[in-house]
Amino acid sequence: MFEQQATTGWSASPSHGGSDAGLQPGRYQGAYPSGHPSGHPSGHPSGHPSGHPGTASTEAPAGEATLSRWLTQSLDHVGLGLLLVTDDARVLHANRLALLALGPDHPLLLDAGQLRGRCRRDNLALADALDGALHRSLRRMLMLGQASDGSAVPGVQRVSVAVLPIDGLGAGAALVSLPRPSRCRDLAVQCFARQQGFTGAETAVLEALLDGQAPAEIAHTKRVAVSTIRTQVGQLRMKSGSHSIRELLNRVGALPPMMSVLQ
Repeated sequence: MFEQQATTGWSASPSHGGSDAGLQPGRYQGAYPSGHPSGHPSGHPSGHPSGHPGTASTEAPAGEATLSRWLTQSLDHVGLGLLLVTDDARVLHANRLALLALGPDHPLLLDAGQLRGRCRRDNLALADALDGALHRSLRRMLMLGQASDGSAVPGVQRVSVAVLPIDGLGAGAALVSLPRPSRCRDLAVQCFARQQGFTGAETAVLEALLDGQAPAEIAHTKRVAVSTIRTQVGQLRMKSGSHSIRELLNRVGALPPMMSVLQ
């Protein structure tokens, strides 16, 4: 079992006008809809689904601040970088993986609480996609970090970014979804490996296969014979009860993310 202390992403504090200095840990605005029945999250005056106090002392819903903290920490367990963005590209919330992804070589950056592109072309594409999501409920997939002729921009990653409307009526906010940072560990593979009884060497081979490496490439990297890698691949199949390595990779690829909080 893996046990690690959770950390949280960051949200914009209204008192700071959304600047970088105003990013506060674990804060959400409007955790409950303003028109929610009775003003209670369950929709009942007692806060209990039955409408009666009953065992409310043990089943009463958490307060808004607690739910906000839980929602914030929940987003940190999603295997993608997520940013909640509103008008003028102002970032209301960024989960931990988003903050980790936006490094010096990423085509996007946080600038005074706003999400920007590092180059003019990316900045214009992001602004257009956000406008479409915020005002016309359009979904966009952007390829950032490349020049108009398709060549790479020096010193910048090529990254695919999804821009999605949050409100179906096209009013208010958009979700910017980033790929998982390559330097972020997913503990799901480690947990699966332990459950199947894989050795450390076999687990390393499995991770290399998941990264798209062929047995010969893995053998070259590890400085062992290809036959050794093929034997380990056979052990992976046998221990997991998989008929083929493709079946095993599909099983592992479908695991729910268990993101490491220790970077």
